[in-house]
Amino acid sequence: MILLLIFLSCWLGLALSSAYLALSIVAVVFLLFVLKRFKVKTFILCATFFTLSFPISFIHLSFNHTLFKGFVYQCKENYFLFNSGGERLYVKCQNHTYDIGDYLSIEGKKEDLSFTRIESSFDFEDYLHKRGVFKSLVIKSVTVKFHNPIRIHSRREKLLANFNNETRSIIGAILFSESDDSELNTNIRNLHLARFLSASGIFIHVFFLFFSHFLSRYMKDKYSELISIGILSFYVIFTFPRFSVMKVMLFLIIKWINTYVLNKKFSYLTLLSGLGLFCLLLNPYLARQDSFILGFLIPLISYLTRYIFRKHKIKRWFTKYLIIYLFFIPFEISYYNKIVILSLPLQILLTPLFMLIAVISLLCFFYVPLYPVVTFLVNILKGITGFLSPLSFGINMPTFNQILMVIYFSIYLLWLIYLSKGFVPIHRFLLTAMTSLLVLYALPIKNTISNEVNFINVGQGDCTLIRNHNKVVLIDTGGLTYMDVANDSLVPFLRKKRIYKIDAVIITHYDYDHYGALSSLAKSYPVKSVYDYNSVFPVTIGNLTFNNYNYYANTSEENDKSLVISFTNCKKDFVIMGDAPSYIEKEIIKHVDSIKCDVLKVGHHGSNTSTSEEWLKYLSPSEAIVSCGKNNKFGHPNKEVVSLLNKYKIKIHRTDLEGTIVYKQLFSI
Repeated sequence: MILLLIFLSCWLGLALSSAYLALSIVAVVFLLFVLKRFKVKTFILCATFFTLSFPISFIHLSFNHTLFKGFVYQCKENYFLFNSGGERLYVKCQNHTYDIGDYLSIEGKKEDLSFTRIESSFDFEDYLHKRGVFKSLVIKSVTVKFHNPIRIHSRREKLLANFNNETRSIIGAILFSESDDSELNTNIRNLHLARFLSASGIFIHVFFLFFSHFLSRYMKDKYSELISIGILSFYVIFTFPRFSVMKVMLFLIIKWINTYVLNKKFSYLTLLSGLGLFCLLLNPYLARQDSFILGFLIPLISYLTRYIFRKHKIKRWFTKYLIIYLFFIPFEISYYNKIVILSLPLQILLTPLFMLIAVISLLCFFYVPLYPVVTFLVNILKGITGFLSPLSFGINMPTFNQILMVIYFSIYLLWLIYLSKGFVPIHRFLLTAMTSLLVLYALPIKNTISNEVNFINVGQGDCTLIRNHNKVVLIDTGGLTYMDVANDSLVPFLRKKRIYKIDAVIITHYDYDHYGALSSLAKSYPVKSVYDYNSVFPVTIGNLTFNNYNYYANTSEENDKSLVISFTNCKKDFVIMGDAPSYIEKEIIKHVDSIKCDVLKVGHHGSNTSTSEEWLKYLSPSEAIVSCGKNNKFGHPNKEVVSLLNKYKIKIHRTDLEGTIVYKQLFSI
């Protein structure tokens, strides 16, 4: 128990400066609650570890030189992570042939990490920071000093080559955490079925139990388990540095040593906490990674609640699922911004099939030719998830803030305590309070009494979300050729805003960066109506009225036909230019007496083909929005346009610098 407390103290000290501050605070309360039963010197010992570990969370190594020698410890197709003298570096390298374990000598220079990120998409820079990578290394030349004879990626590809594309996608995700956007993987993600399996490495333990039980028919348990561990160690090499798999493997090793060498000298809690402390000492940055938190806290919670409903196996089994699921909910919301209502029963239903696929796939990895069996099982999984995909409806909500995290996990902790003690009325009340908190947080109450205009950061493109109470309109959808803007950005953003349908999409014109995400978005969100330059304006949706002022296009160019839209929301008048050029601006000035404008979304992403001086004088806006991509190749916004805006003292907002730009009006009824 003392070692467990030391482990928790160390983890808290390392995690406090991260996004898990709230969870850490609750764990501190739990720590103090438990410490009441122990002597003061135990508290002093834990506090010492806490104090010593806390500064580590702010420290990272950094050396300034031009020649870097070290090992590749993680690699993907277009980059690899490199450890040079303890400093971890990101190296961008397209279509390289380097592999984990290669020792390289790299001549180059270090730079700060800098990645283009659109609204709500995967934050790769944060991902690297949580793994202790704070600098990128720009390569000038590379010399391979040692070529690892075990080619990890080649072995993975050799196994996956035995399957068709659909089966390959799911086996790659389960065995090697190499996910793609196949239909099967998409259905699994939409149903929220894959995260718990990939984060926990449970199938490794299942395989160990299966294989050691098979060998125990021919030899003692001591040797059957040792052989099973040895075989699994070979697999672990090919999953490096996947922590969830390594953690399960290390635990099996220390458990075997404790059982057969030390005669069960240490308890389960001591082994688990000792392993956690050992992992943190080797790599303090693990404290900020979900795989570490889930990999240790879920087994700990399962162990501490092992005696719940001891006489009712089915009830105990279901309750354990519920306990783990409720712990996982804040993580699920942060991953998906959504809770799938039927996720828990679907997990219970499909976990055996997932396990069977994983175990047989692992046998295939060890050269047991069961490829047709795996393909057959994956086809069953595909059929089931395809049938169940309409059941992916759920509750949309933004990620918990730290205050809500503290409240939620405090209630959760009290619920566990009273559940384990068998105080039925209290633990039922706390369970009701916890679920009520989730429901109240998810209800779009705020949407019914507020208005918003969001100029969404979709990179080099345009997309504006207008919400007036519960009426929602998108003007343009953005569109990038190298990623799915709808699924990677717009869908999670809409979920964060607790939006369930789109009343209208207005496309200013048909350049890809303005409409490219529309078809993908329509597959994920109900879109009632679509309007474009062929539609009749004004268009009225609820309290919103959209006017178009461009009826003067004299060519077939898309930009010339671009809608010029005005609307009023949040007590401000907005004008959105699309890509309309300057001659359209001048035609509007000739034919329209005046247009009210507080906020102007400048034309063509700030290009000098739009936003003439006459137009700025005519509209006289107080603010201007420029929607463009970070470091875009077009040089948007143009310096002349920026100078003009500054000349007329118009405040400039840029999505490439500020991200999504939001205007709000609260308590609008």
